[in-house]
Amino acid sequence: MQNVKHFFTQKYFLVRSLLRHLIVTVLAFLLVAVFAFSAYQMPFMSPIAETIKDYKMTDVYYHILQDTEEVDTSDVVTIVDMSDLYSRRELAAALEAIEQCQPRVIGIDVVFEGLKEDSVGDEMIAEVALTHKNLVFSYKLLDYENDSIGHAITVHSFFAQDEGAVTEGYTNMPRNLYGGIKRQLSLGEKAEGKLVPSFITQTVAMYEGHKVGEVTPDVVNINFIPRKYRILSPDSIALHPEYIKDKLVLFGAIKEENDRHYTPLGKMAGVELLAYAVETLLRKNEIREVNRWATVAISFLMVLLTQMMLSIYAYWAQHRRITFFRVVLSASFTKGYMMFFFISFWMWMAFVLFYTYDVTLNMGLALSAMAFLILARCIYDEVIVVLYDKKNGK
Repeated sequence: MQNVKHFFTQKYFLVRSLLRHLIVTVLAFLLVAVFAFSAYQMPFMSPIAETIKDYKMTDVYYHILQDTEEVDTSDVVTIVDMSDLYSRRELAAALEAIEQCQPRVIGIDVVFEGLKEDSVGDEMIAEVALTHKNLVFSYKLLDYENDSIGHAITVHSFFAQDEGAVTEGYTNMPRNLYGGIKRQLSLGEKAEGKLVPSFITQTVAMYEGHKVGEVTPDVVNINFIPRKYRILSPDSIALHPEYIKDKLVLFGAIKEENDRHYTPLGKMAGVELLAYAVETLLRKNEIREVNRWATVAISFLMVLLTQMMLSIYAYWAQHRRITFFRVVLSASFTKGYMMFFFISFWMWMAFVLFYTYDVTLNMGLALSAMAFLILARCIYDEVIVVLYDKKNGK
């Protein structure tokens, strides 16, 4: 009989302890929700809210790899910098020099809008465009109207007015008001009522030796694991044909400030951003994100386990026989170190998942809830428990 009573007493305390952990965890998430709601409702906190919204753990991972890993040089993509070329004659000559080195494909990150006063330069660039079939040109999408029509205006190079004259893909990169860190590029978008392929879609398809199939409006999560790209000046093309032969060559401006974008690796030239996107598609190592509901469930489990481990630690510390150790191990700064340890452990696990499987778990929700765990425990111990005891006449 005594054993049975002891068994049920243990079960009762176990259930009550688990219930406490669950309530504290839920309280932590509610506090996160209150903070997030306040941030989005107060106008002066809008920049903070947008920054939090744009935050990704992959940014941290990329910088860790950038600081600790030996960066590889791409053996697929070479960039030719056209920043110092100012006329179409020079651009045409540079493209001809690249063609002499037998690249598999050249992606040209520039739109040759309209005719210039230099008619000879126009003729030269048009001849290059219409003669060589391994070129992919860029164009612009303007004036987005709605989901049915998409972009109402397209701006093409002057020699690409006839459909199919050259291979083209759009290179639009919309900018956001706050931050606007580029992590994705689209594979297709609607223009004038039909889906059209992007520049990276067309370039990769040509490099792989096939035509673009069904165009989709999907986006690619660019893999920014640090990588070096060989950047050649027009004068050095003939000196390094081995960097161009059978390669995917991107022809664009490295030094053009108006075409620089914020990325997880810092500010980057548009042509280099295209290089990362192209290589992601070619290597098929796109960063996959854990979906929203799975992220919420995993985050809740992480916070619950952290709460349970902190409680176990607190119980263990309070029952040390030596007073000095009991005081030190139960002190607030020691508990803070324990919290830091658990946060570091979860971040390390998420980093391993990312580095090994190219899968990213958004840790923002879990880390925010862990930051509110101590406050949630205080609310539980000083409010909920007191109200419960008062209700039961204790």
